[in-house]
Amino acid sequence: MSVEKPLDGVKVLDLSRVLAGPFATMILGDLGAEIIKVEPPKGDDTRSWSPHVQGESVYYMSTNRNKKSIVINLKDPRGREIIHKLIKDSDVLFENFRSGVAEKLGVDYNSVRRIREDIIYCSIHGFDPDSVYGSLRAADLTIQAMSGLMDSTGLADEPVRVSFALFDIFTGMMAAITVLAALYRRMLTGKGAKIDINLYDTAIFSMSYIPMIYLMTGIIPRKMGSAHPSIVPYQAFKCSDGGYVAVGVFNDRMWRSLCEAIDRLDLADDPRFRTNPDRVRNRHILIPILEKIFLTKERNYWVDILNKYGVNVGPVYRLDEVFKDRYVRDVGLVTMVSHPRLGNIPQLIYPGRINGERPKPSLHPPSFGEHTIDLLKELGYTMDEIRSLIEDGVVGTSMEV
Repeated sequence: MSVEKPLDGVKVLDLSRVLAGPFATMILGDLGAEIIKVEPPKGDDTRSWSPHVQGESVYYMSTNRNKKSIVINLKDPRGREIIHKLIKDSDVLFENFRSGVAEKLGVDYNSVRRIREDIIYCSIHGFDPDSVYGSLRAADLTIQAMSGLMDSTGLADEPVRVSFALFDIFTGMMAAITVLAALYRRMLTGKGAKIDINLYDTAIFSMSYIPMIYLMTGIIPRKMGSAHPSIVPYQAFKCSDGGYVAVGVFNDRMWRSLCEAIDRLDLADDPRFRTNPDRVRNRHILIPILEKIFLTKERNYWVDILNKYGVNVGPVYRLDEVFKDRYVRDVGLVTMVSHPRLGNIPQLIYPGRINGERPKPSLHPPSFGEHTIDLLKELGYTMDEIRSLIEDGVVGTSMEV
């Protein structure tokens, strides 16, 4: 039985590249929207990012499934004519050009709106284009630095970067959420929308209670490794086999359960540790005690016993262990998609269920300009016209003509 996809019939023109925009449009594609990915003649930057499998970038393939790729040179008037035809038939447009570039290419909001008045136009930038930083370039690395994240995580004195492009992903999610809200509003009112989503704004917003601790108290949260500024114990502990367990005690009842599990009820009754504020205040005394206790048994022992007592616990996995975990296998978080060059390739499946079913990818991540010819045919171009456009560098494709 095919999964019902709520965005069937919605068409998205994706002029974005790299990560935040492509991640947003991949979400919409997973939910059923038709995504037309417009690439410049040199292709999406991520096509060149390592590692590669038989010439295909793993990074690119992680964010571009359920899309059709067309290569268009927007600097050529004939390329802009093609884009205008695509805009007429699109519900949503995504772009993340540097400040002023969209206007030069004739795909800024005012120009697009003249072609389709009710368009939902989503711009993604590093900073608000009208701000003092509007002309600056931005990458997830610099946003992690400027948000305070890199100064509030890790243990060493040096800044620590989260291992993946966290704020690009969050920005993509915020963009998808806002576009869905705009689609709902358009359904009610018939009006389009101009949406601006920026990495820096999203970063500070998504850090939530960390900046709020500073704003409300004036205290700058310090680096605490895996620990939490507001809850104790809430961190990873090393075990006798060298593995780690992450233990999160949300309330005083769970604290008592933890003490029962480790056979130390005296700690639960100790006035220094009885309530969470007590434990936060005296973490410098409590944590060394717990560290010694967890070093007495192996990781799996602690996972089993703490789960038995209803304590929030999880093993600290290496990435290879993640995909050996029974839960990950049983619920099917990895699915396979047929790729014309690579055969079946793994994809991380959409995390939600709709009427009990997970939306599965219907299209592999497209090769460079894989759908250029088909899309131009749909727009009414003849094969002779298409060959001429390819020869003149107005459009591109990796497919045989």
